[in-house]
Amino acid sequence: MIALALVIALGAFALLALASDRHQHRWDGIGIVWRRRGGWVLVALTFVTAFAAWGPVYGAIGGIGLLMLGAGASFLALNLTQR
Repeated sequence: MIALALVIALGAFALLALASDRHQHRWDGIGIVWRRRGGWVLVALTFVTAFAAWGPVYGAIGGIGLLMLGAGASFLALNLTQR
């Protein structure tokens, strides 16, 4: 369940990063509005899966940690690859 929450967090910040002005040209498949909405839905789903895995107290802490890991990985992946 923790691995699923991590994958969801990675997907959430990948969608949110691909909705930004700087990286929106990398993927023409879905509109920017839907990328943002999908990213925020996945952020919420990250917390749901973290709560299911760790409970409400540690799930909140773990969910925030997983989101920070997803944000960092998305930042590195998009900024260290070619445009």
